[in-house]
Amino acid sequence: MTILILAAVVVAANPAASQQPVRNRADWIAQAKSGFTVPAGRTALDELVEMNPLLASDDPVLRDDVAYSAAERWILRDRKLSPADLRQMLRIWSGNLDDGLGEVGGSRVFKRSFSALCLSLIAAADVSAPFLDPPELRAFFDRMLDYFQRERDLRGFDPVHGWMHTVAHTSDALKFLMRNPKLAPGSDGRLLSAMRAKIESSDAVFVWGENNRMALAIQSAVRRADADAASLAEWTQSWVKAYQMLWQNGPQVDSRRFAVVENASQVMRSLLAALSMESAPTPAGEAARQILIATLAKMR
Repeated sequence: MTILILAAVVVAANPAASQQPVRNRADWIAQAKSGFTVPAGRTALDELVEMNPLLASDDPVLRDDVAYSAAERWILRDRKLSPADLRQMLRIWSGNLDDGLGEVGGSRVFKRSFSALCLSLIAAADVSAPFLDPPELRAFFDRMLDYFQRERDLRGFDPVHGWMHTVAHTSDALKFLMRNPKLAPGSDGRLLSAMRAKIESSDAVFVWGENNRMALAIQSAVRRADADAASLAEWTQSWVKAYQMLWQNGPQVDSRRFAVVENASQVMRSLLAALSMESAPTPAGEAARQILIATLAKMR
């Protein structure tokens, strides 16, 4: 009886809630195939709020092809969300990052990881059409660094349930955040520290492209006008020392330390390639490229 009374109160407070049909998997897929047409009487914000639970689904079609693809379409391509709408989704998706944070092996990783990927869209939107003030952007950056550091589930891909990819998806968000001129000087050093911690937290060599995505985030950092070349030089030199320690006993290596050094090497090689392919390199980026060449020459 109490549940029925509460339901009546909700409907009375929001008559539209009783008129909105519950959509099933086929309905969501049909909307995606329609080019993500927003239903009459609804807004893109309404749709994204309703799709939020899909980010937690173990169905890769609902997560990636529907919920994330709709967000990408409406936020970046069609620009259907106002600054107030974007702030609301920033709050919702940021809140999702806490769901099951710290556990390894559970299904709640999908919600966290795909929320991080959706947050990359908001970070990208603020670069192309700024709407966040500097304190808001710094809080956003702090939030992503905190999540990156606390996320323990580093799985990449499951043949049945699809991408988990927390490292790659969070790196995507950090990549766009680092492109934002509103970030304070020294942010590049904080990113490098976060990347080092993530590399050192892995027990295995990344095999699902995580190193490339991490490298692209670092690329955005080291090519900034306020980038500190000394921080990058110190960061890379630490990996040279780790490499030398790894091989100091010849072929008798520690497997976990091998994974750490190999991941660092792959990140730096990907970073060097990305910087070398830039059509409009910056002075800071060119300085970073030279540092990487000298570093990798010592890790052969």
